[in-house]
Amino acid sequence: MPVDLPDTPHQLFIGSGGDQSVSREGILTILRRAWEGHASRQYTTEDEWIAGLIQHLETIVNLRIAHVSEWLDQNLSRFQAASGSGVSHARIDELRRHFENSTVDLRGNVQLCGMTCAGCQLRCVLSRVHEGLHDCQSDHLCVHECDFCLALEPGEHRPCTMR
Repeated sequence: MPVDLPDTPHQLFIGSGGDQSVSREGILTILRRAWEGHASRQYTTEDEWIAGLIQHLETIVNLRIAHVSEWLDQNLSRFQAASGSGVSHARIDELRRHFENSTVDLRGNVQLCGMTCAGCQLRCVLSRVHEGLHDCQSDHLCVHECDFCLALEPGEHRPCTMR
């Protein structure tokens, strides 16, 4: 039976451990770049940008969790209603516990580190359990036309490109 709830087309990551960190970071990068506000980082405050990104990630995860939860409810209800169906309540309870544990794992895998980037003052947007240096995943180059740059090069209107 089709589930009549919205879902996300994005691939998400469930799992933990160091050997899977590349997959987690890769999927998180794809999810971050899919956000419509991704390119607006230098045009808003860092707090607003991070809050928007977090909201985007939480929305994706909540859509998937609600969709899977509804699928479980629809497909398990017939087993719980039918006596003697051969599926024990213990197995259903075990499946539900596995689902609940997986939702915790799923939410954890899209949580951002949030520490200060090793190369600037922006926040690290890698996962909270990433390996290596903190990284804001930007090129660290200013995109604005500032008075300082215009004074250095009169008549030339170009982005600052300073770190």
